[in-house]
Amino acid sequence: MSDIQDISIISTKEVDTPKPHTVYVIQVTTPTRTWTVSRRYNDFVALHAELKSSTGQEPPSPLPPKTWGGLSLGKNNQDKVRERKPLLEQYLRSILNTKSHLWRSAYTFSDFLSVPSHTNSSNSSHPKAGAKFTPQSWLLEHAALQRVLRSARSALLKRDALASMSNATGSRSAAVEAKRHLKEVGNRLEILEKGLTQLRDIGEGEMRRREELVEGLKVERESLARMAEAGVRTAPSFSGNGTTPGSGTTAGSGADGRRGEASPWTLPGQPMPGALPSGRVFGARQPPQETEQTRPLDDRQLLQLQTDTMAQQDDQLQNLSRLLQTQRRMGEEIHQEIESQNELLEHIEQDVDKTGRKLGKAKREMNRLN
Repeated sequence: MSDIQDISIISTKEVDTPKPHTVYVIQVTTPTRTWTVSRRYNDFVALHAELKSSTGQEPPSPLPPKTWGGLSLGKNNQDKVRERKPLLEQYLRSILNTKSHLWRSAYTFSDFLSVPSHTNSSNSSHPKAGAKFTPQSWLLEHAALQRVLRSARSALLKRDALASMSNATGSRSAAVEAKRHLKEVGNRLEILEKGLTQLRDIGEGEMRRREELVEGLKVERESLARMAEAGVRTAPSFSGNGTTPGSGTTAGSGADGRRGEASPWTLPGQPMPGALPSGRVFGARQPPQETEQTRPLDDRQLLQLQTDTMAQQDDQLQNLSRLLQTQRRMGEEIHQEIESQNELLEHIEQDVDKTGRKLGKAKREMNRLN
């Protein structure tokens, strides 16, 4: 959604089917293309309701009222449509230009504007099966897949956060978005791996490094896929009143959960993550401590902070991985150099032995002549 530069309602028109109504022609502009989409007022109402339901907050600008004392066909209707047109345009632009990305990043808003999906828009920007990579384009595609995986992880975190707030609609939308990202990564990762075997003009060490990058993407995708298939993950909470295991409430009880609560993230016979040890426990569990950074934030801002922090950690981990791989290559080169020096020393030692034997033979000949 960040690629959209402008939204405007350029005209209105009357449609006779299925019954007479007015549609608003919306023009959407991006750096690479411009398209139009027609929507009636009821579509705006549905968009507003879905945004409110999925985010839990009112959109930044209100919708104009449905009627001004009742709309009727004729001149008065056209006047009121013209009055409503700039208000609807202001409504869409407020979502696009607001500081928070909460509403404009929602799938409902993209669907309302008929924004091409990643799968559809990738025909021109994403490589197809059998595509040939250059060393540089291969790295660009790898970086793009990392961004998609981060988006999938963010969607899963959003799913869990919305589920903990009993927002089932928003949680399902986030889960669908995460699975769509993971499916896209799976398709593009196969192409990336096949393209690696066709690369030329790269050394053996660089080839091994890129194979490790592909394996890293596979591992991360499989981990996120397991998270997506396991369902909503809610953090278990505990009370300090000395309840015994097995006295827990159901998974939907939120903060009232107990130690005995079942978790979809545990296997039979394994303790639940975060569970208190059995036996005697002194004192209640300490609640999480607020920091200067988290104290002024609400739940959604905390979720965004966690997402940003994870992205920074991913970048730091990638930099550390590059550093370790560089050191590994240096170690391999040093090892090869030491082996070559050892071979030279062995040759010198053999030459010294041969020379010693020849000198001994010459000395014996001289003694015999004397």
